[in-house]
Amino acid sequence: MQTFKKGEKVGKYVVHSFIKKGIVAESYTVLGPDDMMYFMKMYDFRSIPREQLFEGKEVYEIHLCKELNAGENQNVIRYVDNGEVKKGNVTYHYLVTEYYRGVLLSEAIATDGRFDLEDAVQITLCVLSGLSYIHSCALIHNDIRPSNIILQELDDGMLMPTIIDLGHISYMVKGRPTFVVDDLKPFFRAPETFRSVYTVKSDIFSTGALLYYLIFGMSPWEVDLGGKEHDKLALKLAIRKARSHKLVLETDEVKIPDYMKAILLKALALKPDDRFASAAEFAEALLQQLMPHLAENQENNEQPVANGNESQENNGPVITFKKGSGSGFDNVTGRDELKEQLRKEVLFALQNPEKAKQYRLPAINGVLLYGPPGCGKSLVLESFAEELGFNYSIIKGVEMGHIYQEGVLDNLQRVFDAAEIKAPFVLCFDELEFIAPNPNADGEESNITPQISALFGMMNECSKKGILVVATTNRPDLIDQAIMRVGCFDRVFFVPQPDFEARKDIFMDHLKDRPCEELDFDELAKMSDDFNAGDITEAVNEAAMTAAYNDVPISQKILVDVLKYKNPTYSTKTRIGFNKG
Repeated sequence: MQTFKKGEKVGKYVVHSFIKKGIVAESYTVLGPDDMMYFMKMYDFRSIPREQLFEGKEVYEIHLCKELNAGENQNVIRYVDNGEVKKGNVTYHYLVTEYYRGVLLSEAIATDGRFDLEDAVQITLCVLSGLSYIHSCALIHNDIRPSNIILQELDDGMLMPTIIDLGHISYMVKGRPTFVVDDLKPFFRAPETFRSVYTVKSDIFSTGALLYYLIFGMSPWEVDLGGKEHDKLALKLAIRKARSHKLVLETDEVKIPDYMKAILLKALALKPDDRFASAAEFAEALLQQLMPHLAENQENNEQPVANGNESQENNGPVITFKKGSGSGFDNVTGRDELKEQLRKEVLFALQNPEKAKQYRLPAINGVLLYGPPGCGKSLVLESFAEELGFNYSIIKGVEMGHIYQEGVLDNLQRVFDAAEIKAPFVLCFDELEFIAPNPNADGEESNITPQISALFGMMNECSKKGILVVATTNRPDLIDQAIMRVGCFDRVFFVPQPDFEARKDIFMDHLKDRPCEELDFDELAKMSDDFNAGDITEAVNEAAMTAAYNDVPISQKILVDVLKYKNPTYSTKTRIGFNKG
């Protein structure tokens, strides 16, 4: 029985419809004061066990959703609001999150059956992107499964996977969980979770189980539990027995390549140490193996295996369109010289068209940001788009594929056409070298191919259509030089490693909302010389994990101990090739 009826007011929200009643919360759709639809979870505070409350005052899910909202990832549901409301003599706590129109992944599989290999990998990559973000906040999801993933409907009619349920999110657990475990799906649980151990590695296992489910249409080691679901000991023994058998990696209906079998076996290893170390490593393994596989198929004029007997068109990655808003360059710590250059040489003319016309300032077609991995190019890219205020879209090179793959040029043309309709528009290409690779990176002159000519045609003088292309790369020499010319890229900027003040700001930013002792940020910045932003983020997360496990505030000693054994991803010697001039 639902507690709140349609039309009833909860804070500034109005109940629209009841969704379901869970073990600890009821779910609703609600209308906000902006007449937009949102999800709402409602908790009867009296029924929440103390171990599920943060410091005895707030439901863990609400507290951690707020913490997770320090940044934004399109593959994780977005926190909107929270509060309390009284009904009778009962106080309820509520959590409001973004509402997505789409279909649950579990429903899609139930309706249309299993996914073909390429689509299964694309969905898994999106889930791993969301997990990487969650893990970067020193949090564990603990419940990756098809019913917690929604295929969100976007403006262009395409669907994007988003993790929508954070009901079991927690810090790392080695003991008593801070969430209910009775509703966890047994075949998606890592073996160690039956011993109350929940870590990054257990999320890796669950994502491996998700990938297996997408490909085979069933869970790994799935057996009939015969009513043992509610008997914890019997359930544990039944799962252990099922997993003592060899994992099925081929059926009459499903044949997968050897590289995919190896990836599944690693992700679903029963021992945590045998699994991928992180969501990023899992994603990298999929990308490294899948893309050469597709390239080989094209060279041999083979079509990728599709679901059923009909081949499917390669639709490429999902393209999302956003309106430039938010903090802009305020998100980028340090790098004042670079930001001033971008404001003066690019943003000013675009934001002041009348003055640009008066002074006859040349139109800017493209901007290239280059520098070593981890120096913050992607952050500068998105912050630039926000600062400008135009519609924009960020396209990952590794997801789009390269122009010599079948369908990629068509996808790129679709993107440019959509950008022209929504102009003025900023098209952001992250890691451009994946899209337009240089066939002769050794310096030898090469012939211009039909593919690069087509891409050049899209980019050349695109400012006349109201489109600005902004791209990033680790290595400009790995991009086909045919598009590295004025008319395509008119401005090239070097993105350096964070300096002392930037490193200090990064530490302060990552530690500001965590329980800490008094910290000496100057010492931390000095110790992290040569560290990029990703290195600092990883160091802070390691320190936070250690402190959380020992139930103590993050101290200077813990941070220093982490920094002492940590090496920068790219040393000064490694960076020599990226220096300006």
